[in-house]
This record gives sequence, structure tokens and C-alpha cells, in this order.
Amino acid sequence: MGAGCKGEEDISQSIPKGWDGNSSMWWQIGADTTNAFRPLETMEEMGISGSHLLSASLDGTSSGDRSLAQLKFNQYVKESLIELFRNEPEIVDSLFTKYVVPKMDDARLDGDVQPQIKTFQREAYRLIARHFRYPRVTTKLGEDIPMPVPDSLQEKQISGEVFVQLALNKEGVPIALQTLSGVHPTLDRIAMQAMTQMRWQPAYVLRGSRSVPVPSWTRMKVRFGAVQ
Repeated sequence: MGAGCKGEEDISQSIPKGWDGNSSMWWQIGADTTNAFRPLETMEEMGISGSHLLSASLDGTSSGDRSLAQLKFNQYVKESLIELFRNEPEIVDSLFTKYVVPKMDDARLDGDVQPQIKTFQREAYRLIARHFRYPRVTTKLGEDIPMPVPDSLQEKQISGEVFVQLALNKEGVPIALQTLSGVHPTLDRIAMQAMTQMRWQPAYVLRGSRSVPVPSWTRMKVRFGAVQ
């Protein structure tokens, strides 16, 4: 999402009221931010087991080899869902184990398995979506939330993307932000300020016959483009 131009004197770069933090991590004062800044880059960092299986060989014909090959195949499908796992690792992993793994028992494990991985990836999204809905953004940068950029930076034509990870509460409100990669200290802070105002439909998990909102995580890229 691009950002607009504004005089430098009109732009506050302080951490918004009700928030605290440092150069790369902000949190809402008073909110329960336990585990809010958890690493979500890889399955292993999320604490999801099975990544070690990807170094195992799929070759072999014994029952033990078949079992290992099946576990590895399942893990490849799981890894293909990493963006979904990042929304709520434990919930998605439990749903994957309960509803997706049994569907893969008859997968062919010889030859090129990539087409089957793609097939089961789509099936996994479909099955998990019956029980879990990831958070959906309801506000737009640049429209609902202004993105003013100092004239000095516009004149320098500094551009790029600020990549932010957010922890959301059950209402879809950010309670913790972390800059994963930035462009420029001022632009990074402008992006973080905007993220504090963003809102989402919260993540939901089906429990019995009821959809229950749950805390979750999401990621956003804020694009700053040079003036043409």
C-alpha cells in the first residue's frame, strides 16, 4: 500500500498513546502480550514438530520405509500451509492432524509427489476452513488510515516495504507489533503507527456448533513508493 506526502512538521513519530516499545517492537500497555512476539518464520520456530523429517529419504519398499515416507509426505503438505499456521500454530496443527492426515493415508509415495502435495494442500485448506477462519483485515491503509510521509523523504525518493508481524486479540485489535524488515527508521515508525490503527475480523475456531473468536497473528507489508 503506497503512502502519501505531508510536511515533516505535521508528522508525529512518537509511539501512540496507550502503547510502549522500542525501535522494532511495540505493545499495547495493559494488554496480555504473553507470547505475542513469538517467532513464526519456520515450523520449527513455531514449535510444530516434524521438520526434521524433510531430510529423510522417500526411497525404500519396507513397511518401515513406507511409514517414514508417509510421515515425510505429510510434513511436506504441512509445510505448504505455513502461512495458515502462522495465524495460530497450535490450533491449525491440531486440525491438520485430526482432519487432513487421515486423508493422506492412500497417497502414492513413489515418483514425482509434487502434484499430490499440491492436491492435498488445496484439500487441507478446504478441510481446515470448516473449523478455523484466519483473521481478515477490515481497514485499508491510505484510505481509512492516512499514511503521511515527510517531504524530505519523498524528495530523496526512498522506497521499499516495511514488513510487520502483529498479534491480535479476540476482537481483531493489534496488541503487539514487530518490524521484521524495514526501509528507513522514519518510514518504519510511520508503518508501525498505521498498524496500531488497523482492524481485523478476528480469527475464529469452531467449538461444537459455535464459532469462537480467538487471539491470532498476522503479517502485513506496507509499501512506500518514490514520488514520480
